[in-house]
Amino acid sequence: MPEVCAGCVLVVDDDPLMRGLLSRHLKKAGFQAIHAEDGIDALVKLRDALPSVIIADLKMPRMSGFEFIGVVRRRFPTIPVIALSGWIPSEFSEDIKPDCWFEKSMLEFPELLQTVSYLAGIAPKHVDLPQVISIPIRPRPGRAGYVALTCPDCLRPFAVPSTPEDRTAEQTAVCVYCQARVPFLIESSAPQLSTPNPAPEERLKAGGR
Repeated sequence: MPEVCAGCVLVVDDDPLMRGLLSRHLKKAGFQAIHAEDGIDALVKLRDALPSVIIADLKMPRMSGFEFIGVVRRRFPTIPVIALSGWIPSEFSEDIKPDCWFEKSMLEFPELLQTVSYLAGIAPKHVDLPQVISIPIRPRPGRAGYVALTCPDCLRPFAVPSTPEDRTAEQTAVCVYCQARVPFLIESSAPQLSTPNPAPEERLKAGGR
């Protein structure tokens, strides 16, 4: 389970200049910045440490800020999220709605830092995560020769090859998006044949009673 990093802010932006600028301002305000290049990279960083606040751009490659916030809301619902973008949608659906958002062209760093300090102050000091039990998941049937899995980290579905030899064998797949290791088990659909009890005369021949 990742540790909570008090005073840490996860900065998610594909623009290295913006990440550097935000980091310098956060450091002056007493925060420690953790860098991530996009949503996928941010999820990898969250495997090691949970920040007090997340600042995320909305337009990024591989995984957009919208999808990333949706994953955070489902997996880490108590971590506050600030959205940054060149444009701000008029509405957010509840499952991807950030706690606050700023337009980059009108960004005022004192106001942003004040918001970070406020959200960090009201955020829980201990993040309660669902207990993870390491058991293999059972995949859904996919197209011929494949089974469909859902990554527990990025929550994206992906397919893995399946052969008759794989039945009832526990395996581990690697998510094609975030490289998380996903254990899974393919159960055989063939009925198990039970061994019939021997007839009474056969038990007598064998010395049974």
